[in-house]
Amino acid sequence: MTLHEVKPELLPTSVTADKYPIHKWFNFVAGYSPEYVDMVISAYESKTGNKPLGIMDPFAGCATTNVVANNWGIFSYGVERNPFFYKIGYTKTHAKETLPFVNEIADEFRTLLEKKIDNSELNILSEDAKKYLLKMYGETEMSQLLVLRKTVEQYESDKYYMGYTFLSKMLEFVTTAKTDGIYKAPTSTKKNIPVNEAIDKTQRLFLDGEDEIVNSVDSGRFEFDSSMNHTFPTEAFDLVIFSPPYLNNFDFAEMTRMQMYFWNEADSWRTISEKHRNHMLVNTTTALKLVRDETEQKKYHDMLPVSLLEKIEPIVDKLEYLFKVEKKSKDYFRIIYPYLGQMSIVLNKCMQSLRANGEIHIVVSDAAFYGIHIDTQEYLKDILIALNAKNIEIQRMRDRGDRWVLEKRAKSNKQLGEFEIIAIKGE
Repeated sequence: MTLHEVKPELLPTSVTADKYPIHKWFNFVAGYSPEYVDMVISAYESKTGNKPLGIMDPFAGCATTNVVANNWGIFSYGVERNPFFYKIGYTKTHAKETLPFVNEIADEFRTLLEKKIDNSELNILSEDAKKYLLKMYGETEMSQLLVLRKTVEQYESDKYYMGYTFLSKMLEFVTTAKTDGIYKAPTSTKKNIPVNEAIDKTQRLFLDGEDEIVNSVDSGRFEFDSSMNHTFPTEAFDLVIFSPPYLNNFDFAEMTRMQMYFWNEADSWRTISEKHRNHMLVNTTTALKLVRDETEQKKYHDMLPVSLLEKIEPIVDKLEYLFKVEKKSKDYFRIIYPYLGQMSIVLNKCMQSLRANGEIHIVVSDAAFYGIHIDTQEYLKDILIALNAKNIEIQRMRDRGDRWVLEKRAKSNKQLGEFEIIAIKGE
């Protein structure tokens, strides 16, 4: 698979993913480009004279890192806690094994649609799920999709993962709801297609590049787990490449609410939090349930190096004042210690997983809360310094932050951006 040259400002975005086989099976706007991963691998090879022996991604999402690593013939190791992303990522990481089921699945789906399907199929949905999904699908279409879901749930192993991903892509084609940024907007509308046409369209899309895929190397692992809890192989990788959830940017449980309801990963907003959001990195005020109390706040505070605390304690105090005294609506002050504390845990695991002189590459963004600037990239650098990383560099990749202009997200006097942090593990 040959990747194209892209403008530098597109590297931290996923807008080019739809150009390439496997990548275009499913991807979200929140994520970097295949070209970025390819660039990092190529630069490592040019510098060392060797391909990296292994690549790890602790926030693997829809497996962009793993798919590019497969393209290079390099072993990859991805970890993802969102159950929807995990199954998509697994399918793509193991594309050589999952792709051969595409035609069989498409034919079985067509056969199922030839039978009479009534709206009683909707009864397998919880009330919350039904109410939400029927804002985005007609009853007939959703009933048909649920019949296909029941069939996928009977599949096993690689066929199950391909069926899950195939039907998830169909959901995108059949829904009438637009995607606003990354969130499905139930009250908005877009042009959709019938379920039977979605089968044809998805089949054609997945089979693009078939010959190359079936002859490719599949040497990756994709694990369902939280990176804060996962036990990674020690000194096993030459590269760690990832982009963590940005501070106060996207709620990665909310962004997949439609899919979680459809696949019965959750049956209500509450269970989305209890089963999934509470086990993901805390990056938004919607994810604070388990870290609100002072004991948890102190636990994460005490994980951080003194050099970093000197920078962020005054910011936390100011944000607490804005919330408690000036009655601002968002308790942003409660996000900062958990976010950075959990990132410290993950970065420590990443450094331990690297071989001597291995490299870590992180794509991350800064933030602004009520006009107070949060230099996330600098704070992560402080953590890396405390972990004895060396040759740490921060490079600005592009400007961002102009899509939503809200008082609670008011900018400071700095332009928000996305940054690449590069560091090396010492011998």
